[in-house]
Amino acid sequence: MSGAELLLTLAGAVTMLLLSVIAYFLKLLIEDTRQLKGELAKLKELFYRLEIEQAFLKNMMKAR
Repeated sequence: MSGAELLLTLAGAVTMLLLSVIAYFLKLLIEDTRQLKGELAKLKELFYRLEIEQAFLKNMMKAR
């Protein structure tokens, strides 16, 4: 194997390794984004419930 072939093989291996690392971190980022969307939906639901409860308590206080 000549020096040029060895250099190209090494460059290809390094490139493959870097692309694998990038793909792994992108996968983690996508999973975190999906999890965050789920948590945001739960937070919105809780916020709406708290708004309803607050309105209910205000009406109770006015009725007294």
